[in-house]
This record gives sequence, C-alpha cells and structure tokens, in this order.
Amino acid sequence: QPEMIPALRSEFEAAVKQLNHSLSNLRRSGYLSAPWLGDETSQQVAAHYTGRAMDEPQSSYQALIAYRDELARIHDTLQRMEDEYHRRDRDASTDLGRRA
Repeated sequence: QPEMIPALRSEFEAAVKQLNHSLSNLRRSGYLSAPWLGDETSQQVAAHYTGRAMDEPQSSYQALIAYRDELARIHDTLQRMEDEYHRRDRDASTDLGRRA
C-alpha cells in the first residue's frame, strides 16, 4: 500500500536519528577512562571490557552500528519505493493528459 510508505519511512528515519544520537553518546562515554585500581588485574579487566563492549568486531557497539546501518538501508529502500510510486503517478497523469 503505497500511501503507507511515507509514514513507515519517517519511523525508520526517526529510529536512525535516535540510534545515531545514542551511538555518539556511547562513543564518548563507553570507554573506561582508566583501570579503576591501577593494578594489573584491573588493567586486564578494562582491556577485556573495552574489547568486548566497544572495539571487537562482535562487540555490542559494533552490533549497534550494524543495526543502525540496516535501519538506514531499509529507510533508503523505502525512499526509493516512494520516489518510484510518485514517478509512476506523474507518468500516468502525463499519459492521461495526452489522451484527453
């Protein structure tokens, strides 16, 4: 149903914006500033946390980026669909005008 596409696209756009905002905040505050005790164990734990939560390819942060990218792809696909429907409507109107 073509008339539903703009509202659906708008929801995906809002989700991408919200996720971008959250990712920016996480990028600023998701890293530990320093190992809390300054000893070797807390350094190892901090390194493990940073890898698992932020830096590794399978980290939570990277998963959120992939999710955001997928939402953006869906938004872009919906935009192309909407543009195509508008183009077809214009073409149909033009053809009808020529026949009249």
